[in-house]
Amino acid sequence: MGLVSFDIVKGNPGALTFLMNAYDLDMVAAEKGFKRMEKAGITGSWLYMLWNDCCNRDTKKALKAMNKIDIEVIKDHVFRPRGLPFDDLEAQQ
Repeated sequence: MGLVSFDIVKGNPGALTFLMNAYDLDMVAAEKGFKRMEKAGITGSWLYMLWNDCCNRDTKKALKAMNKIDIEVIKDHVFRPRGLPFDDLEAQQ
């Protein structure tokens, strides 16, 4: 099983920033979370929206969301014109 590749960012500079910040913060949680997002089709601008809109650029919160929140809930928050913020309760599930 290989590492998530840079292809997950689909050329989106914000998603790349998130990817780099996440791996700097917690490599294991980042790898697990990004693999989960890639499998769910949350890549590129959607990945950026998860970090920027849904988690207010809080990388720790985004890692927790990617690894703990039900994938359908994440999709509901991300797959819209503007991401719906996760409240503190959801990010701690």
